[in-house]
Amino acid sequence: MGWRMLGAIRRYLCLFVLSFFIISILSVSAFAANIVLKVMAANPSKEQVQKVIVKAYLPKEVKPEHVVDKGDLEIAFDNQQGSYYVYGEYELKPGETVEKDIEIRNIWAIEAADIETLRSEADQLTGMLKNTEFSERVSYLKNSIDTKLDQIIESQKVAPANPEKHISNHRENLKALESVKADLLLARNLLSQIKPFPAMMVWKLIFAIIIFLGVIGASFYFIWQKQVKVITNDTFYTPSKKEGKEDGGKSGPEKHETGGEKGLEPTDIENIMKEKKEE
Repeated sequence: MGWRMLGAIRRYLCLFVLSFFIISILSVSAFAANIVLKVMAANPSKEQVQKVIVKAYLPKEVKPEHVVDKGDLEIAFDNQQGSYYVYGEYELKPGETVEKDIEIRNIWAIEAADIETLRSEADQLTGMLKNTEFSERVSYLKNSIDTKLDQIIESQKVAPANPEKHISNHRENLKALESVKADLLLARNLLSQIKPFPAMMVWKLIFAIIIFLGVIGASFYFIWQKQVKVITNDTFYTPSKKEGKEDGGKSGPEKHETGGEKGLEPTDIENIMKEKKEE
């Protein structure tokens, strides 16, 4: 009895180990949106029906919501491994094999929009630091960022036929992406180190502008006053007593009337002022 139980355990372990190694076979289409993991197990016995346990660990990035199709397999979480796995138990005839497909959404890709957002931020920071003491450093960071982002784009153009390679490339791309974010953080720190324009200098500049405008306004006012006085003296002329006697004792207005000269109208005064301004 004991030998039979030991033999059964040995056959059970053999089947489990066999299935464990075979499930490492993976396949993916280079242009497919999803990744398909193929899980295989076999009954090595040629005489007896055996129960085979299929158990395959999923990549650490995969969560149950990422699994598109798992067939009749179940999903569980392994606390020690820190990842999910699929499992199932099947009764196989002598020499029979079982193959199960697990379709997983391709989460091992960095969105193009995220890449362009980082590139755009790098361009903006470079422009803001262009004419500062940090212009050379930010140019170096910009070149480094562009190089890393271009490498990510290039590596994602064609997915490798081997899913393990595809996942490995994605993990390397994530490291490059974190490096890009670190470079952007450094550029932001450089931007914060730019010395702001002193508030006192701003107020001094404002007061200088106000004084300048005041001086110009006062100059125009005095010039205008002088022109008004000149026009008034020329227009409203009052003759002296000697001039009055020589003119027969006639006053200025009377002189104009007798001499046939017409007095100035208010419109004439405005025309004279315009002419003075033009001169």
